Amino acid sequence: MQRTQIHYVMTLFVTGVTVRSGRAVVNIRDFCEQDLHGDYELEVVDLYRSPERARSDQIVAAPTLIRHEPKPARRVIGDMSDRHRLQDVIKVA
Repeated sequence: MQRTQIHYVMTLFVTGVTVRSGRAVVNIRDFCEQDLHGDYELEVVDLYRSPERARSDQIVAAPTLIRHEPKPARRVIGDMSDRHRLQDVIKVA
């Protein structure tokens, strides 16, 4: 039986060009390329440039990553350096 390919859709919310935000962007892109094998869409939202998104997406801390697809939505808060946590929260087996 052939397994269908899972496509991940995520949004990473950051706050400007801080060290923590930059680290989160680098870490999640590295994770996505290595663990999701490029089968993902990642939107990076700077909350300083789009503050309305914090309210509409219910963001209370940054950096925050939301996995929209596959459902159900899941969230990770922090600099995305804990690969095991990312695997537990993001990846679908």
